[in-house]
Amino acid sequence: MAASCTSMPEAKSIGELIKEFSRQENVSEKLRAYQVVAEWEKIVGEAIGRNTEISRIENGILYVKVATSAWRNELVFMKPSILKKIRDGYPDSGVQDIFFI
Repeated sequence: MAASCTSMPEAKSIGELIKEFSRQENVSEKLRAYQVVAEWEKIVGEAIGRNTEISRIENGILYVKVATSAWRNELVFMKPSILKKIRDGYPDSGVQDIFFI
């Protein structure tokens, strides 16, 4: 009796599978935006990091909860420099603006 050969899919590396998944689910953009969330304190420094919390990223806007109105006022003035750091360090994050809440 002859052995039948069934065709099996070609094995792929984990990296290839992740790239395929990212393209299919548009996950790569979300992962790049998450880098900003994960490295927020590195971007803004320890003092600001302790007094803020990222709420969400939606439609290119980073929503940041601020501990006090005094911090919010300070951050409004610092917004252009924070955005520059994000754009320079994380150009594919999709973050276009920051809204302090």
